[in-house]
Amino acid sequence: MKLRHLWYLLLLPGLSGCETLGFYQQAIWGQWQIMRERVPLDEVLADSATDVGTRDQLQVATDLLDFAEVELRLPVAERYRSFVQLDRDYVVWNVFAAEPFNLDAGYWCYPIVGCAPYRGYFDEVRAQRAAERLERRDMETYLGGVPAYSTLGWFDDPLLSTFVHWPEADLASLLFHELAHGRVWAAHDTAFNESFASFVGEEGARQWFARTDRLDEWLAWRQRQKAWHAFRAFVVQAKSMLEEVYAQPVGDAVMAEMKADAYRSIQACYAANRELLGAGRYDELMAERFNNAFLVSVGTYADWLPAFAVLFREVEGDWGLFYEAVDNLAGRSLEARTVELESLSQQRKSQEADDSAADQIDCKSFASHGLDAEPAR
Repeated sequence: MKLRHLWYLLLLPGLSGCETLGFYQQAIWGQWQIMRERVPLDEVLADSATDVGTRDQLQVATDLLDFAEVELRLPVAERYRSFVQLDRDYVVWNVFAAEPFNLDAGYWCYPIVGCAPYRGYFDEVRAQRAAERLERRDMETYLGGVPAYSTLGWFDDPLLSTFVHWPEADLASLLFHELAHGRVWAAHDTAFNESFASFVGEEGARQWFARTDRLDEWLAWRQRQKAWHAFRAFVVQAKSMLEEVYAQPVGDAVMAEMKADAYRSIQACYAANRELLGAGRYDELMAERFNNAFLVSVGTYADWLPAFAVLFREVEGDWGLFYEAVDNLAGRSLEARTVELESLSQQRKSQEADDSAADQIDCKSFASHGLDAEPAR
């Protein structure tokens, strides 16, 4: 897809309205700037002005891409074969939104890629303003910086300074994740797409380190990830409890009290398990940004990881057969796909216990605070 074809987005029917038009204009301009600044990796590596650290990391990235193409059977071609130096920490800021008493995401739909529970902005100020507009409509919002994104193979995505200096395991997981988006994509199903790519990223990283007899490094990385996995499991519990609360047939005034009571219970559970949940790493988030929109953002990235692990095991680790099975799922209706993923997830739960620190966290008791107990007065 050529850069000039970006402009057809502005001509699509249904894109009237200043806000929608403004969103697409900034998206097109931001993508164009990224593509304009690309420098081929060969030139960057040969440039004497390139610092040693960057050169070393770009070489690692090159090796990872070769591994992804040959061993993981991911579509690489010219993707990530160029580099862009940005003057910011993130390339995009995603805005998530949710209603006060509903955890169904405020979905936005786009040409080609389908619907997603967020909108991405290349400028942080624009993202903040978009969040403020949503808040004026009584929506809850969550703003998250994104170091990398995928154009699903429509463009030759470059390596970016926002992530290229990451530790090797993180870089491997990220690149394999983004490349996976170009292999399988189900329109209008963010949970499926992100869970699939996350599985490919994690399993691909494991195989990368196993290939060079460095599984100890991968295991150390996995250990560092345990706090996040424990926190995510805690968030999933909180989300499940709140979904039950929001399903109650009560008026807004009573629902507001039930929600406040439920959130107090969630905060109490976090405080009681703080050491297991990152030992303070997530204090600021819990105190200032933990809301329905944040819950939406977490849920979309790992809902079906267990299902894909079972699917990979069923094909005995054959990547080609695995992608065929995932393609088959992507081709089904959302309802049929969800049923199959739920079945696979249940198999995972029955086959092995979760070995994460989240097993030690019991927040089941906080469910009663939003349902059976008298709402706080």
